[in-house]
Amino acid sequence: MKKLIGKWLNAKSGKADETKQIATPDISRVIKMPPAPPVTAAEIPAPAHAPEPQHEPETADPDDLADRAEAAVDAMASQFDAWMEADLDRLTDAWRQAKQPGATPEAYRTVFMCAHNIRGAAGSYGYPAISRLCGSLCNLLGETHPGENAALINLHIEACRAAFIGAGKGDTSQSMADAVCDALEQSVAAKAGHK
Repeated sequence: MKKLIGKWLNAKSGKADETKQIATPDISRVIKMPPAPPVTAAEIPAPAHAPEPQHEPETADPDDLADRAEAAVDAMASQFDAWMEADLDRLTDAWRQAKQPGATPEAYRTVFMCAHNIRGAAGSYGYPAISRLCGSLCNLLGETHPGENAALINLHIEACRAAFIGAGKGDTSQSMADAVCDALEQSVAAKAGHK
């Protein structure tokens, strides 16, 4: 970087660095393209149909676009449960590996990445409690070394499973999920405060 700045300053002050000019070889003598065969008018096919007239671009109706987007999301909604379950399975498997004796920081990083991905997707899938829990888990894992906080990490993952099973089962289920989220977030904040 210093050399680049030095060259720039020298160029501005009128001092020119000695640059070596490199001749560009003429490769047309080395690579010869064969001449194209002549084409007669009889060999050029006639268009199969008349060209279509040019149309003005259509402007999209915002309400129509919103309706189409909502229909697309509704069509995919049936897959949200399967996607969330697969994401939670990956998180559980990553945690199973990370809590083995001799786990590496990379194993904990995998758990973090699984939780991070779920945190981002869960809200869109209709699982706000899982998004909160995984956000709290990410905060915890950001301050955790292998072998630390295993019980609290396990509670987060089990709470995610419970929130998935209880999702959409009414206000009582949502209230319970919120209470669990609050308690775990407070536990993580307390752990972070003791460091």
